[in-house]
Amino acid sequence: MKRPDNTAPVDRHLIIPLFIPHLGCPHQCVFCNQRTITGATAHTPSTEQIRTEVKRFLRHAKKRYASVQISFFGGNFLGLAPHIMQQLLDAAVPFVQRGDVNSLRFSTRPDTVSHQTLDRIGDYPVSTVELGVQSMNDNVLRAVARGHQAADTVTAARLVKERGYQLGLQMMVGLPGDDNDGALATARRLVALKPDFIRIYPTLVLAGSPLADLWRHGRYQPMALDACVTLVKKLFLLFNRHQIPVVRMGLQASDGLADGRNLLAGPYHPAFGHLVHGEIVLDAIQSILADDCPANGHLSIVTHPKMVSRVQGLNKRNLRQIREMYPLSEVLITQDENFAPNQIRVGGQTLYLDT
Repeated sequence: MKRPDNTAPVDRHLIIPLFIPHLGCPHQCVFCNQRTITGATAHTPSTEQIRTEVKRFLRHAKKRYASVQISFFGGNFLGLAPHIMQQLLDAAVPFVQRGDVNSLRFSTRPDTVSHQTLDRIGDYPVSTVELGVQSMNDNVLRAVARGHQAADTVTAARLVKERGYQLGLQMMVGLPGDDNDGALATARRLVALKPDFIRIYPTLVLAGSPLADLWRHGRYQPMALDACVTLVKKLFLLFNRHQIPVVRMGLQASDGLADGRNLLAGPYHPAFGHLVHGEIVLDAIQSILADDCPANGHLSIVTHPKMVSRVQGLNKRNLRQIREMYPLSEVLITQDENFAPNQIRVGGQTLYLDT
């Protein structure tokens, strides 16, 4: 089967997620409870379940996308038994053949990527492979019982790219044994692998995970939300400088996380990515005001309509912080559609932000 085109922009994909929590995983990492994150139980979805779910997404898609992909998330796809892998792919392929979907994608552990496992998917319309890297520090990987080493990630990334697949890498912050410097070191090593995109996830204490026991016994302390946002901001800017898109920051909202039943502790926020972008904008505004704060107490900010929410910050927290730090009686935000989406003018100074 012809390999699908990988050139569509990452941020214009419609991804139809099919969750296979823990399937193909040889053991449980200390931070993991995919059933909590996905709300699904560990079983192989049937062909009919896959068809029903894909049709539901296609039926309710309200906007046109450059590319539509079916994605197998939550398990270790290349670690599945060959007949199960074939069953899942065979159920999804007809949607590609009919033109309803462009391609398939999946996430997998680095240590299950090999010439043999990649050969098994060679005849299928897979375009994207995501590697659950988590860390490039072997000590951290041992601390979380990950079961592979950083060298496995380097090899896996090379093999994926040699086969012509789009490469995604997933990293985590706040892991046991890790710190801010370690996370930044991991990010720099991921940059060297030249991925097509990155996902960044904070470590959360989930009910039913081994990490929950460590936390209860005082042997693990999760990051505070504000500190985590600041760290992920630094990571985002690092990847942005190397023109590597960060397609997600923070876990997606789900009933199991949002209502607190399964989330015991950790830096979770349903709008985590918005917090990161808002802090980037706040830093830019503060850099200007530190040298040029309006003497009359009236600050004018002009930006593109799409940037307004990031200028204001979540629940207008940026505006509150600006007023607290500087002698301003008024902060007026004006929208200008002629501005670039990342353009902002603060007083008399114009910036183009990395956000």
